[in-house]
Amino acid sequence: MSSLFTLASQAQAGFSNASTYDQHRPSYPLEAVSKLLANLNIADIPKAHIIDLACGTGKFTEALSSREERYEILAIEPHAGMREELVKKGLGVKVLDGNAASMPVEEGWADAAVAAQVSSSSERGKGANES
Repeated sequence: MSSLFTLASQAQAGFSNASTYDQHRPSYPLEAVSKLLANLNIADIPKAHIIDLACGTGKFTEALSSREERYEILAIEPHAGMREELVKKGLGVKVLDGNAASMPVEEGWADAAVAAQVSSSSERGKGANES
């Protein structure tokens, strides 16, 4: 995939043990998830299309996929190890390599896009525009 984004070496190394990260990373409070989805006007909308950007090992993806709306979720993550950990969970979501600068998603596909928790993880000076 061609992209202006380069994953920072610190992020690449820091998340190299994605399994341990996932074991110790807390999940999102379900009440907070419900409030967010209500504010995005997709709560109670069956099969709404959601992009979970920078999904990591899928903590937010799990919260989305466990809901009764049975959302169609595209989980997008630039770190291969994090994606692999998410795939192991077998949530029935599509997991793709990508980032905010380059998402392999057809324009207009999503009803909502969420980046639940993201820290700056791109190399400065390598094409990433940060403000």
